[in-house]
Amino acid sequence: MFLGVAVGLAMALGSLGCGKSDSADSGGTRGAAAQVSGIERAAQEAALAEVMKHWSKAPDGWITARNTGSSFAPIEFLRQARELMVVGVREYDLSDSDRLNGFEWAGEVSFKQTPCREAGEQGIVLDGMAGISIFRQRGRWSQWIEFQPEAVKVQKVKGKWQVHQDTWLLRGTPPTAADFAKAGVK
Repeated sequence: MFLGVAVGLAMALGSLGCGKSDSADSGGTRGAAAQVSGIERAAQEAALAEVMKHWSKAPDGWITARNTGSSFAPIEFLRQARELMVVGVREYDLSDSDRLNGFEWAGEVSFKQTPCREAGEQGIVLDGMAGISIFRQRGRWSQWIEFQPEAVKVQKVKGKWQVHQDTWLLRGTPPTAADFAKAGVK
């Protein structure tokens, strides 16, 4: 499993050169690796490293196991994203107070829109955030739906990168064989 995560992280980090920096390229095209500053590349790497702790690479994309219920009434399902690719970094302005409090950098890392699907206990695919109501069910994958993952907020404080956990890409865990069995898919 760790090998899979390491390979996935290496593949994802390899795509960093294809990303763009909002500050370097506002024309909407992908910029070259030279257009991404060192601190922006470090922010991308911090965000991707955290994302890879929650997803596993599969033949059709990346999969995470989710539970949106409670321990008394779990709603367990698998979510699959076709790709997890960084497309931009946006730096926030820091105030004098921020700098005095140890902030060296703050911003967000955005990801490419990607097709997603789910399988498992019945519910609305993508929590209804895709603008259409498609229902997942146990035993088969839902249809693919285009979805724009929210950006991951990242900051560097006193020399250490911090990634805010309350975001769509970080709410699951790498799936186990039991998770696939519960969802009824392979």
